[in-house]
Parts: sequence; C-alpha cells; structure tokens
Amino acid sequence: MRTVDFSRAPRQARAEAMALVEAGKVEGVHVSPGAVARAARRAEGFVWLARIRRRRRHGVIACFRTPQQAAAFTDGLDAGWSSRVLVAERSGYSNGVWRAEGDVMRHIDRFTPTSAETAAHREPPLVARPVDLARARRRPSGVADPDRRQRLESTPLTEASAMFIGATRYRGPRALRVLSRTWYPMVARMQGLTGYVWHRVYWEPPFTLGTLAFFRTRDDLLGFARLPAHRLLMQWITRDRRNGTGGYIRLHVAEESVEGGSGAEGPR
Repeated sequence: MRTVDFSRAPRQARAEAMALVEAGKVEGVHVSPGAVARAARRAEGFVWLARIRRRRRHGVIACFRTPQQAAAFTDGLDAGWSSRVLVAERSGYSNGVWRAEGDVMRHIDRFTPTSAETAAHREPPLVARPVDLARARRRPSGVADPDRRQRLESTPLTEASAMFIGATRYRGPRALRVLSRTWYPMVARMQGLTGYVWHRVYWEPPFTLGTLAFFRTRDDLLGFARLPAHRLLMQWITRDRRNGTGGYIRLHVAEESVEGGSGAEGPR
C-alpha cells in the first residue's frame, strides 16, 4: 500500500538519499572500497551501506538521511572514484508490521503509471490480473548473450538514474522455499530487460530478504514491476500472513527527475 511514512519500516526505507561510489578495476591502480566504506560510516547522516562487488567494478552503496548529506560525502571522495547521488521519491510502499498507518497486508489496485501513460492520461493496468503460473516460473529460453553480459559488467553503476530498494519479512524457511520457485526465473528475466544495469540482495536475520536493483531510467524500472513473476509474487505475499508479515519498497531517482508525489513501483 502507498505511504509517505516509513517510521516503522527498516532503516534502509527511512533513508532519503543514496550515494553510489564505484571504480573500475585497473591493473596497477589501487583504490580501496574498504576505505570508502569506513569513510561513509563516519560521515554525517549515514544510515546503511552495501558493497558493490562486480567482476570489472567495485565500490559501495551508502544510504543517508538527506540528499545534502549524501552529496557532502561524495564531494569529499578522492580522485579515482566515480559517484552519483540518487534521491528517494516521497511516496513508496509499506505493508504489515512495517506500515505506520496500521498493520495491513494489501497491494495497490493499479501499477504506478509510466511517463507515457501519464502523458496520455491513460490508466495503468490492474495488479490483481490473473497470472499464468507456468509462464511466471519459466526461465527465459535460449542461451544468455555473452556480449551483453560483458557489457553489463563494464557499465558503471553511476549510469543508472533509477533504482528500487525493498525487502520482505518472510515467515520462515517454508516461505523462502516457495519464493525460490518464482524468484530465480524472475531475476533471470529482469537481467534481460532493456535498461537493467545491476542488482544485489541483502539478508537480515531472521528471515528478511531485500533487493537493490538499478536501471538506466525510471520507466525501465517500472517495466520490471509488470513482469508476470513479479505480479505473482506481490499477490502471493500480500494475500495473507502465511508467507510474510511485512514489506517496503522505495524508489530512488536522479535528483533532476524527483517527483514529490510519485511512488516506487511494485504492489506491496
């Protein structure tokens, strides 16, 4: 359900900005992600941090309370690092025990509109449309394009102008086993989408699984939310309390495209 109050959500949801700091791996040139991570943790307004570990690039993703604090951190970086600050949209999603307005598990009626739908005053599709289970759990056919994989590994994360961070608190191992049947095919399809750059997951005990996913544009990100597998998972997790008890999603975008009233995509 949509919200602008993340006071009961995990700390990652309460961050209003995110600093992406990355460097390519160049032989003979030493840059220390550990030093940057330590600097981020000491910086004013620091909230949370995740490491970037890619085959050709590495760095950190640091969440801050305000965009100004994130910018101050990146302004103080040594040469050799590329950086970008993404700012959280005011509206996002929360559910269950992480929802400030009350402990309710329910998804929104319709997806967030893309820029084309907004411009045409066209209503976005319903979330609760029936999903072909076999299709949603089917991995993409064919062999992955090795050239595309190499291009993605070489693409700076700072080229992403939109990302979502979200997590779900699952009930336990059984829910995670059921999740895996749809999760892995969904990730495989996400990696083949236009505009996809990179993603990583994070885990917090006992059973919270989170995702950070980066895309070139906000519309590219919104396209992921409409995949049959994602639609299926969002209906599954909000159906009752057997699988999960809480969730949140926030969308961060390049500062020039921040929209105060728009929300992160994905029904929660």
